[in-house]
Amino acid sequence: MTKGGKPSQRPFIIPIFVPHMGCPHQCVFCNQTSITGSNANMSPGSITERIHDQLSAQRGKPIRREVAFYGGSFTGIEKKVQMQLLSAVQPFIRKGFIHTVRVSTRPDYIDPQTLELLKGYGVKTVELGVQSMVEEVLRCSKRGHTADDVLKAAELLHDGGFEVGIQIMVGLPWDDAHRYAHTVDRVIGLDPHFVRIYPTLVLKGTLLEKWYRSGGYTPLSVKEAVDLCKGAFLKFYRAGIPVIRLGLQSSPELETQDCVVAGPYHPAFGHLVESSLFYDMASFLIGRSGQYRILRARISPSDLSNIRGQRNRNLDQLKRRFGLRDIQIEVDEKQPKGSLILINGTKLDGMSYRTLPFS
Repeated sequence: MTKGGKPSQRPFIIPIFVPHMGCPHQCVFCNQTSITGSNANMSPGSITERIHDQLSAQRGKPIRREVAFYGGSFTGIEKKVQMQLLSAVQPFIRKGFIHTVRVSTRPDYIDPQTLELLKGYGVKTVELGVQSMVEEVLRCSKRGHTADDVLKAAELLHDGGFEVGIQIMVGLPWDDAHRYAHTVDRVIGLDPHFVRIYPTLVLKGTLLEKWYRSGGYTPLSVKEAVDLCKGAFLKFYRAGIPVIRLGLQSSPELETQDCVVAGPYHPAFGHLVESSLFYDMASFLIGRSGQYRILRARISPSDLSNIRGQRNRNLDQLKRRFGLRDIQIEVDEKQPKGSLILINGTKLDGMSYRTLPFS
């Protein structure tokens, strides 16, 4: 369990995409069809079919199975339509095939009456598209809500017993490292159960694309986005708040040549962030000792790709930087994820996400 008794094991999620449903705003960066890979509104019948298909394809026996409505501002949809969509899930809940429901929405579309409706249909988790906690950034991005709306929504959700998710973005117009750090700190103060972090991409057909082509907006590079997300990741980690997503989920639409016009898109962005953190930890430990020629590193099995880096980039760079002849990696089931131990003879020196100094 994480801080405050929050669940640490992820459920098996069946995603239902409802792009742009319930949202009258057109944020400068938004093209939901590209992001979700869907351009059709979901009907109760199609939801039933999708749940059947996903349950049939499920492997293993996770603790929870969850239907998640992504993409639109769910609580901004007409109440009658909300009820129709949620009703399609109810037979699966009654039979025990689905345990909970989650929805994504805007912070200014949360009120006590709405939360009562959601609770009556088995919704346990609400994700808020916050994006920033800086008023000027919200206005420039044409979000249509304020930071105060976020505070009120989070309080209502906590008081109502919901799991609270927060989505933020890095690299928004008028944002910078200082303002982004302010957003991260204020989100930590909201005590969410989890966070998603998305780098801002210039997508085809958005207002941001017009600004970019006219020279009015400069997107982050992949390295800049990774560096900013590293600091945010460590802050959330140390506050006991899981970051369950770094970067947009890869989709055929995002992978097409003309969908992402510019910006720090990478299909494994989260891996870039964590492998960079492992490079930092290894560099710090080697620099502290300065006696390694053959490096022995002990890690959790789940961190094997993180210490290696993409295409073994971490290992190659560490060898060149510190003149190492070899790097030997040991995996240990007892080693906590997000930690690294270097072995020099009989001496051990270790570090973790919790103790890595901020760069």
